Amino acid sequence: MGRVPALIRKLLIANRGEIAVRVARAARWMGIATVAVYTDADRESLHVARADKAVRVDSYLDAAALVEAARAAGADAIHPGYGFLAENADFAEACGQAGVVFIGPRPDTIRRMGMKDAAREVAAGAGVPVVPERGAFPLLIKAAAGGGGRGMRIVHNAQELETAETAARGEAERAFGNGALLYERYIENARHVEVQIFGDELGNVIHLWERDCSVQRRYQKIVEESPSPALTPELRMRICGAAVALGRAIGYTNAGTVEFVLAPDGEFYFIEVNTRIQVEHPVTEMLTGLDLIRLQIEVAEGRPIDVQGIHPSGHVIEARLYAEDPANNFTPSTGTLDVWRMPEGIAGLRVDAGVEAGSRVGLHYDPMLAKVVAQGASRDEAIRKLAYALRKAEIGGVETNCDYLVQVLEHDDFREGRAHTAWKLEYRRDDSRDRAAARAVAGFIAGQVRERLGGLAYFRNNPWREPAIRLEVAGAEVDVSPLECPVPAGKVEQHAGVYYAGSIAVRPIPRFPDAPLGSGHESANSPMPGTVLRIVVVEGQAVKAGDALLVLEAMKMEQTIRTKTAGRVGAILVKQGQVVAPGQMLVEITEDTDEHTSHSPGGN
Repeated sequence: MGRVPALIRKLLIANRGEIAVRVARAARWMGIATVAVYTDADRESLHVARADKAVRVDSYLDAAALVEAARAAGADAIHPGYGFLAENADFAEACGQAGVVFIGPRPDTIRRMGMKDAAREVAAGAGVPVVPERGAFPLLIKAAAGGGGRGMRIVHNAQELETAETAARGEAERAFGNGALLYERYIENARHVEVQIFGDELGNVIHLWERDCSVQRRYQKIVEESPSPALTPELRMRICGAAVALGRAIGYTNAGTVEFVLAPDGEFYFIEVNTRIQVEHPVTEMLTGLDLIRLQIEVAEGRPIDVQGIHPSGHVIEARLYAEDPANNFTPSTGTLDVWRMPEGIAGLRVDAGVEAGSRVGLHYDPMLAKVVAQGASRDEAIRKLAYALRKAEIGGVETNCDYLVQVLEHDDFREGRAHTAWKLEYRRDDSRDRAAARAVAGFIAGQVRERLGGLAYFRNNPWREPAIRLEVAGAEVDVSPLECPVPAGKVEQHAGVYYAGSIAVRPIPRFPDAPLGSGHESANSPMPGTVLRIVVVEGQAVKAGDALLVLEAMKMEQTIRTKTAGRVGAILVKQGQVVAPGQMLVEITEDTDEHTSHSPGGN
């Protein structure tokens, strides 16, 4: 028996960023009041402005504080979004004990599916194929208690095993509070295919077709689409049927995703169940015309699932837009969004953003800015629309992966459906766009000068040509003659000494800059804002080029800082746990005059 429907009137959203904005939009459409929560770092964030009320918390991971905030605000339900506490069974249980509806699966379901080894047993019992466990190399090590690529390592031989285990266990403990690991055979050149399922209180479990999430970077999805170009109609029926069978076996309620790895030979294997709404849920929404957040709320109210007559339409592709620098190994980028303009007037385009112009992008949370989604009658049409939209996006103040996403979408491997989870594309910066941006900015600057001086800015009574305007674009100097550049109309913006031509930042360089002071020392500087996770050298230790010095963590990503020169560690200028800024000096390397220096770690 299902429970009698009880309408939700006020909803606390226990999350931030674009998913909090997304949930608030669905709730508003249903006439449900919303309560946002925020930390000090998010006080001015978009999700706060989009809610009817906002409550400050010290941390998005403080379950007790979130439940108390819901009770104090008079909320009768909590939507956890994804990440943070979305798959925390104790949190779901605490909501129920406080008389607050948790919008998600039952706590026992979350608990059973939250440990990958237990989930494997359930899947196998339901007749769903599972990946063979530890055997011959290559192996895949995974955090048993989490997902999202944290605590995951590929091991190709026995020599790599111990180091990979240590790194994976440490990352899993920090991310999930549990260092347990799972070992499976690594299936090479596989695809990642997941199935959206929904269950209600009456025991109904359905699927809403699949999403292909094979294009990844560091085990994080960056492009998702549906239908999967790798599935035949017969294989689609089998894989979706397996997902429903698993859902029925565990009495699944609300939204969930059953994830599979698809081998090149067409065999598929269960990976895990994500007991929450997924980042990529807009793909399914556009494919089916359903509002999955609304459906989640209705199921939580005790209503039966009613999706009769729903059929997939066309092809949908989503790209995740991150604040990161592709030219610098995709390290996180922080700053203020001086410019934020998404294209308009493109049929079948959707942008789910958690930011707006003026938003501050910090180092404390995931670097995803938005999801850009395009629907077309065919896959080629969807690709064309999405690539066009990303090209037209104007974002200034942080580096993004926007151009990289365009390169992915337009690569032959992706267009022809050959991309798999191990597929990698090397980023190539478009120098011609940089040059065009420099010309636009030079023309803009020249126009400003002409306005101030009545059009005589570049008049001279001698035959020598006016010196070029010197600009810096993407770390390179460019000289542009202002006489060659017409003033661009509405294409350049100026913010605190930085000019933006579209999404490209251009900085004027002084004609006679101060000469840098000489130094006999080398230094390792931080390539990104972050927290010092661990220091792996000691002062006085001899190092050679490429040796690890320390590890930084920012926006859910670890970055090992290595020395570029041989020498000796002269000074360690930071401490473990310290927050550092981009360009900050971390370790000083001095010349080593000892010809017999050993490169093994030092210290007592």
